[in-house]
Amino acid sequence: MMKRFFLLLLSVVIAVTAVAEKTAKRLKPLKGRIVVLTFDDATAGQREVVAPLLHKYGFGATFYVCEFPGFEDKTKYMSWDQIRELDEMGFEIGNHSRSHGQMSQMTRKQIGSETAYIEDKCALYGIPRPVTYAYPGYDNSPEGIAVLKERGYKLARHGGDKPYVKGVSDKMLMPSYGVVDARFETPEFFEKALDEARDGQVVIFCLHGVPDLAHDFVSTSPENFEKLLSMLKERKCKVISMRDLLKYDL
Repeated sequence: MMKRFFLLLLSVVIAVTAVAEKTAKRLKPLKGRIVVLTFDDATAGQREVVAPLLHKYGFGATFYVCEFPGFEDKTKYMSWDQIRELDEMGFEIGNHSRSHGQMSQMTRKQIGSETAYIEDKCALYGIPRPVTYAYPGYDNSPEGIAVLKERGYKLARHGGDKPYVKGVSDKMLMPSYGVVDARFETPEFFEKALDEARDGQVVIFCLHGVPDLAHDFVSTSPENFEKLLSMLKERKCKVISMRDLLKYDL
């Protein structure tokens, strides 16, 4: 009886291992110059300026949406119909919480509610349920990360001005480089950042409005944004969304 049990257990282990190995083989190797473009806060320019330029260059991207205070002002923020258009254009819609509050100051229940609100809005507009998240203001907490994992989130974006490094970086605290107009005054910032896009590493850029009419201190002009896109094109970078990273062996 005991022998049969161990044989059964062994067969289960072998089957599970085979499935895991097969899954791992399906993942793409993390090679080459992989860059992720992300945009926060659902600002109006993201639909009017960013999306057409991304299509012009053939690049992917993730738009992390929230209903920032003042969201009702459609001269500054997108409507949900426009957010749906971004999804229909092939871009990823990610979760940035409902109100852009500080995660570290919220209870587990509040974090769950803030996260679920965006999920429900996406469902209402026929947008796929988000699987990646961006921490508002880069603020997070262990409890918040646990809630995100429970809700099925696979990747979450943080800050830090450094690359994601396979085997070192946390997938739920993926570092990114902040992009604002002032960064273009020192072009070497982008040169150094893009030098980090190599085998086993990913460079993630975090932008806001192009331009940002609600918060000028995080604004990027259309001219500067296209400079960045040109740099990515010249370096032959593969520019994708956060969700697309799930196809790779991270």
